[in-house]
Amino acid sequence: MTPCACALAAPDVERALAALVAAAPVLEGVDAPLAEALGRVLARTIHAPRAYPPFNRAMMDGYAARHADLEPFDPETTLRVRAESGSDRSAPAPLPAGHCAPIATGAPLPPGADVVLRRERVFVSDGRLRPLEPLGPWTDCETIGTIAMPGATLLSAGTTLGPGELSIAARHGLATLPVYRAPRVAVLVTGDELIPPGAPCPTGSIHDSNSILIEAILTRLGADHLATGAPLPDHRPTLEREVHRQLARADLVCLVGGSSVGRRDFSREILARLGTPLFEGVAMRPGRPTSATVTPEGKLVLALPGRPAALFTALHVLVRPVLAFMQGRTAPAPMPRARLATPIDPGDPGYPGVPGEPGEVDHYLPVRLECRNDGGWDAIPGPAAEHADALAVIRTPSRTLNIPANTPANTPAAT
Repeated sequence: MTPCACALAAPDVERALAALVAAAPVLEGVDAPLAEALGRVLARTIHAPRAYPPFNRAMMDGYAARHADLEPFDPETTLRVRAESGSDRSAPAPLPAGHCAPIATGAPLPPGADVVLRRERVFVSDGRLRPLEPLGPWTDCETIGTIAMPGATLLSAGTTLGPGELSIAARHGLATLPVYRAPRVAVLVTGDELIPPGAPCPTGSIHDSNSILIEAILTRLGADHLATGAPLPDHRPTLEREVHRQLARADLVCLVGGSSVGRRDFSREILARLGTPLFEGVAMRPGRPTSATVTPEGKLVLALPGRPAALFTALHVLVRPVLAFMQGRTAPAPMPRARLATPIDPGDPGYPGVPGEPGEVDHYLPVRLECRNDGGWDAIPGPAAEHADALAVIRTPSRTLNIPANTPANTPAAT
């Protein structure tokens, strides 16, 4: 591989992420039906097309009345109850003085009515209604434009759309919303030893678990995963040809496996030939062999490690925030804090660090999270990455002999 002075040599996670975000495009907006917009980011601010509610309406079941007929309050005052009409509820007849009319929650008030008397707070007999307590004007009513006047901001650009935001759009008559397009991600899993699940597995081979791992994570992250077929052999011309083919349709291409420096590891060499390398390796454990390049067309290509725990970490630590940025999420989600419940020894089996490696390294430890009685969180090391609640981030010199219990750690969600 020909070294490039443009590439950062094993930067820390923050610098690696900064390089990725600087090279990644924010994707264009598309109009998405409400049913497909959940979890997406709004690409532009939405304003109310009309007043809401569009009419004065009742907010309780009861009787619509004129406040002038009830003021001042007199317990002997009675109103004539108008018979319920089968006419169009969108155009109730005006309410004459001295009358009241049955009304349901959400129904438009008849012209002239400006108060609703709740059923449980009146006495009705022989077609006459007697109020049992004084009421102010517009009690249990909602007037035109109370929630939004025409042109008012309904949803701001950059909002992540949840069920409530979709409901707001629907009640204002909007069937679609402008959202940032989902990133199209092509994943090329490599390895001569990998066999698709369901196929016979000869001696020396293993079934491919990385494809479904990354596909499931990408789906959760809102990406459009592009099918690329079975795992590819460790053959540089084949891999390079397939990367070029996927770049014609993808926004991001991930090469999984072959990212280290072994004799049949070609990913870094391929990345160096595609464009401008951004970094080669990252100061993190696991996941150190992660590298990235930006093509002349502005597309990202990442080389990710093939070991499942390292791949899992790289996806959440590096790929996840980049995909979020491409979908319009400019502010990273805050990471909760936890404390280690038990000490960690880098010499223990499964510890992601490498004792004796110089420099500061971000260690990502799979942990279970348990809520303490004081409301804080304990991070309990031990589970495999696939079963972890979170990845605890501990920045330490990699030569540290141990990490004591109660050490604070950030814990970005791993699921």
